[in-house]
This record gives sequence, C-alpha cells and structure tokens, in this order.
Amino acid sequence: MNRRGYTLIELMVVLAIIGVLLAMAGGGLVLARRAAIQTTQSNNLRQLGLAWVQYNTASRGRFVPGWVSRQAQRDRRMVLAYPDTVLIPPAPFFSENEPNIAGPWTWRIIPYLSNDIATIISHHDEDLLPILDYEQYGEQIAFHPAFGYNGWYVGGHLTIPADAGRTVMSFSAARLGDRTKDNLVAESLGRMKNPSKIIVFMPGAIMSEPGGHMIADATPPSWFEVTPPFLADQEMWRVASPTDVDTFAENVAVPRLGHGMDLPVFHADGSIDTHTLNTLRNQNMWIDAARIVEGTPAEEFTHEAE
Repeated sequence: MNRRGYTLIELMVVLAIIGVLLAMAGGGLVLARRAAIQTTQSNNLRQLGLAWVQYNTASRGRFVPGWVSRQAQRDRRMVLAYPDTVLIPPAPFFSENEPNIAGPWTWRIIPYLSNDIATIISHHDEDLLPILDYEQYGEQIAFHPAFGYNGWYVGGHLTIPADAGRTVMSFSAARLGDRTKDNLVAESLGRMKNPSKIIVFMPGAIMSEPGGHMIADATPPSWFEVTPPFLADQEMWRVASPTDVDTFAENVAVPRLGHGMDLPVFHADGSIDTHTLNTLRNQNMWIDAARIVEGTPAEEFTHEAE
C-alpha cells in the first residue's frame, strides 16, 4: 500500500493554523488577565471608598485630610500608629529630620480597612505582601498606594504657613475672579452640593518632570494624590490624546489609565463610575464649590493662588 506523505505546503499550512490558534489563546489569556485586574481594582476601589465613609462617620462627618504637615500634626496633636502599635513618623517628636509618613491620608484610612494593606497596594507591589515590617515599608505604602485622593479640594491640606502661626487649610479662603472669597474645600458630605459628581479616589501616577506622558505606562510610580487639571490658577495637565497627557509643572500626579480606556472613579456619594480623560478635565468634578464666575463656566473654574 502506497502511503502518501505530507507536502511542504501542507506542513506550512498546519504550522500556520497552529500559530493562529496559539496567538488566539495567548490573546485570550491576556484579556482574561486584564479583566481580572480590572475586577480586582474596582473591588478594591469600592472597599477603599467604604473605608473612607467609615472614617468620616468616626470623625463626626469630617473627611480625611489629603495632607497634614509636620507642624500641623504637632499643633493638632495628630499621632498615628502602625498596626503593630509603633508610632508613625514624624511622631512623637515631629522633627524636620523625620520623614512625614503620617502626612498623606493613607495610614489614616488603613485602620478602617481592617489593616488590610492588600486593598490599597498596587498589583505591581504585591510581592511585598504580607507586610511584616511596617517600619520598612510604611513610607512606600503612605506615598504610593494604588489610588490617589482628590486631597486638595476634598479633605484639604493642613499646614502652618510662616505668617500664620496656627494650622490653616489651603484654599479655605480662596479669592475668586469676582474678588469674593470662598472655602473651596469640601470638608463633610452634609455640606456638599454635588456629591455624585465630585471625585474622591482614582488611580493616579506622579510625573516628576513637565512634558508629554503616556499614562497607560506602568513605569511612573503611583501617588497618594491626584492633581486637578488646574490647581488654583495654574494649569497642571492637559489631554494630548486618549492615552497621553501634557504636564506643566514638576511632580504633577495625573489620572492613570489601567487596562481599559476609561478610569474607575469613586465619587463622594459612594458611587463608582468610569470616565474618559476629557471628562476629567472638568473642574467642577474636582471642586464642589466650582461655579460660573465672571462668565467663566464652572467646568473651567479657577481661583487665585494663596
């Protein structure tokens, strides 16, 4: 019986088909991994938002501050401790030589996550888990969580300016274009006008230098705060393309795209939504007190720098 072998062309066709099938399988695995990361990110964002709400309830309705300087911590006697009860610097001496690990909001919220660090840690840093040495990784967790806070205009920055002598909140007496003054910081839910619109948390990354940046790039580190498009009267970032932004100052923390084209956002009313970069250019999503001033729409709201 004469057995016919495969021709070279037939072998090439078979190999091509196998290659296509492997590519499809690989693409499916990539998509599945992206979907898993997105699901985990959304779940963690929701848990963080619920912890934020619990903090607000425990603090008589006041939002967690976005940043507290060493001097303000000393003035307000704001002392924090890690889950192992070791005090978080700059406590107890509040020296300028100590890192201000208690400055960002992060360690203030973690107790309301049942000390579950995994909820707010970036998936790029999962090799740090479980955290056994809080002192070693405390600063990284404080400054580089997976989500950034709209801390300038929600919760606020507490500092003691050189000419004040007491703790003040940035932008709490901001001068507007019509020469009036207003508190632009949302300090509690009860006083907010548009909680369903206002950004609280989203993924963010810090860009150390001005210029063009691809925000889907995993290289820039995550940051504890996200900068609004305009901070006071200075433009901080602008959309260059669906995946790129231009920044106009040093150390600007911008929204970070994940594995999809939209960004997950936790709003002050407890809802989670996704937004495009262009949508996030609206200032009235960052500042609850934004309004029309001298004919300028609320979406383009700015105020004088302090």
